[in-house]
Amino acid sequence: MSHTAQTTAEQRAEAKAENQLAARILIGVALLVVALAGAIAIWGLPALTMFGLFATATILLLLVAYAAGF
Repeated sequence: MSHTAQTTAEQRAEAKAENQLAARILIGVALLVVALAGAIAIWGLPALTMFGLFATATILLLLVAYAAGF
């Protein structure tokens, strides 16, 4: 019976950690959208182009890191 309670406690801890990570990701995306909107308000459409270039480079680096096994 204690094994079941321990497993349940571990599952709760894992679920809490996953929820915290999801919240951090969502907050990061929201901040990124706000920053992009501000940049577009200041610099116009060239800011959108710069963001697109930055996002492309970021995804490329993530894919290279994934392929390398990180």
